[in-house]
Amino acid sequence: MTKTQKQLSSFADGSADIAQWIESLNIPPTGARLLHETCQLAYLTGGDHQTPYGDSCFLHGLETAEILNALHFDHETIAAAVMYPIIEFTDLSLDDLERPLGKPITSLIFGAQQISVIAQMQHNTRNTQQIDNIRKMLLAMVRDARVVVLKLADRLSIMRALRNQASYTRHTLAQETMDIYAPLANRLGLHAIKWELEDLSFFYLETEEYKKIAKKLAEKRMDRDAHVHSILATLTHALKAENIQAELKGRAKHIYSIKRKMLRKNVGFDEIYDAIAVRVLVETIENCYKALSIAHTLWTPIEKEFDDYISVPKSNGYQSIHTAVTDQTGKHFEVQIRTFKMHEDSEMGVAAHWMYKEGKSKQTAYEEKIAWLRNLLEWQKELSHDEQLPEELEKNVFTDRVYVFTPLGDIIDLPAGATPLDFAYHIHTAVGHHCKGAKINGKIVPLTHPLQMGDRVEILTNKTSTPSRDWLAVKQGYLKTSAARAKVLSWFKKQDFEKHVAEGRATFEREVEHLKINSPNLSRIATRLNFKTPELMFASLGHGSLRLAQITNLISSEIPLVEKKPLAIKSEIKTTKGSDYITVQGVGNLLSKIARCCKPLPGDPIIGYITQGHGVTIHHRDCENLKNLSEEYASRLVEVEWNEQSRKKYPIDIEIIATDHSHLLHEITTIFANEKINVTHFASTPDKKNMQIKITLTIELDHLELLPPLFAKIRQLPQVSEVKRQTLTR
Repeated sequence: MTKTQKQLSSFADGSADIAQWIESLNIPPTGARLLHETCQLAYLTGGDHQTPYGDSCFLHGLETAEILNALHFDHETIAAAVMYPIIEFTDLSLDDLERPLGKPITSLIFGAQQISVIAQMQHNTRNTQQIDNIRKMLLAMVRDARVVVLKLADRLSIMRALRNQASYTRHTLAQETMDIYAPLANRLGLHAIKWELEDLSFFYLETEEYKKIAKKLAEKRMDRDAHVHSILATLTHALKAENIQAELKGRAKHIYSIKRKMLRKNVGFDEIYDAIAVRVLVETIENCYKALSIAHTLWTPIEKEFDDYISVPKSNGYQSIHTAVTDQTGKHFEVQIRTFKMHEDSEMGVAAHWMYKEGKSKQTAYEEKIAWLRNLLEWQKELSHDEQLPEELEKNVFTDRVYVFTPLGDIIDLPAGATPLDFAYHIHTAVGHHCKGAKINGKIVPLTHPLQMGDRVEILTNKTSTPSRDWLAVKQGYLKTSAARAKVLSWFKKQDFEKHVAEGRATFEREVEHLKINSPNLSRIATRLNFKTPELMFASLGHGSLRLAQITNLISSEIPLVEKKPLAIKSEIKTTKGSDYITVQGVGNLLSKIARCCKPLPGDPIIGYITQGHGVTIHHRDCENLKNLSEEYASRLVEVEWNEQSRKKYPIDIEIIATDHSHLLHEITTIFANEKINVTHFASTPDKKNMQIKITLTIELDHLELLPPLFAKIRQLPQVSEVKRQTLTR
């Protein structure tokens, strides 16, 4: 029976007890009035109701309130604690209480109910990741840290009352407490609650092991107490001799803490150096180190059992000096030294042992949120008016994440603002591709609907459904996550490939029919153009990165083609060299240069244009600048051809469209470097609307045949949606 039950059990109506009990809490008058009204309401509405754990709802609420009062919580939280069991275990609804109690108190009770529902999910899983997701979700779903502490105090009261319950009930609640509530208490820095929850859970889960350790502690209790008294007396005398004001306290470590250390170090009970711990509290950091020096002078320090968390605080802000020592009789014990302020932080708001004790890796963003909740506890103590909670309560708790459920109850962690479509792609790419709709909490919603904390999401699929290009439009709001967006882009890239194959094949077949070529060897042509398969060649042709003339020129070297009349050119007999890379027909020895407008490459069909004073300019036959020449200027056109013996390098402009990515430029330039291709110009233009980037480059090649395999390598980059040659479009 608890202290609260003993105080109140002898009164028939509870009224005298209520007044006496409230007076013992030392609450200010305003809070006392609210608490008195709440206690009367709780007694009238549920005083004779029992909890499933054997105590009355009324007394259970008072004990929970006492726990919170010891932590210096505000009167609203304490009042909510009194009323919470009535709502939890009777038919009374929150709507019935909002008028007499007010919205702030009923909101706290509602938040605690949410935690109960989510924590019960732990019963269905022993998966470590899922349990951790449940812990995160508990903190994420509450906008007021007081809700978490209210539920922790309620759970501690329940655990204290479990001794007479059935074994299954004890085991189930103990496991839930060990998995969910004790770690939450630890993260909030509520060490007194954490230690008691752990010890009670350990007792119910491993009763025999608990009793073994407790027995070992009890067997040596008198010796231990005498040893602690001797340590305290020796250290107190030495500190006073150095004029150091200090407060000392000795204790045995908590049973579950000892068990964890035995497992972690793989040692027996007798080898735990800090089963006894002495705490030294001083005023200044300087005195901390003086006290350490005194302790190491009095006793022998144990190597590798020293940690200075003052000079190098733990990542969660915890500060203290820990040292294990051996006295003259060979007994080991631990000395913890810190300032009064450091101790207050560690006891009332610093989750000091989260990393150290639980052995978790650091998750920076998440731990920052925990640090904020920890600071909130300190603010609560400092607030003189409890109603004026900081605005950060509304803004800062997990605004960047949302936790939702699958139909089977698993928790999915997504960025805030994520949609059902993001959820679908998170589950599986195929689920996203075939998504046709979604239900949230049983109701059909648009695919653009932002998911809310705790939503149960069901994706509706159809085998014939496929992605829409609208999904990629940022303003439409279908997708929040880059992972889902990349999967949609990949799908369209694959569909575009098949479309380009069909278009390229149709273009090729029309040209073959026009040229009256019978059964060309497609595999041979593709290989000659450096494509692994004819399909890749047709895709490149349909996309535009391969020109039809390149294929027909190649075929013409093996199959006689019908002569096509040159564009307004009179061919002469004599042939002279215009340069070492171009053969100019019908004219004297003229200089030649590549036209900047179309930049043809060896392998492109070309034609020469005689300029005034600058020799012959070499154009692509399809160059836009030559299409509408007057008859006067057309007479300057001359037949030219590539000199296949030359390996001169020529400039060529290419354009790449891709999703913006920090490593994209590095990956593209690596391809050029590996192919030993020189890049002479680079420019990029971001398209923020479509979350893309357009890259234009000028590179140097000595033959057109090098272009298709280069484009193929660039297209293999997952961010790239398009790559093409910039020539005749200028």
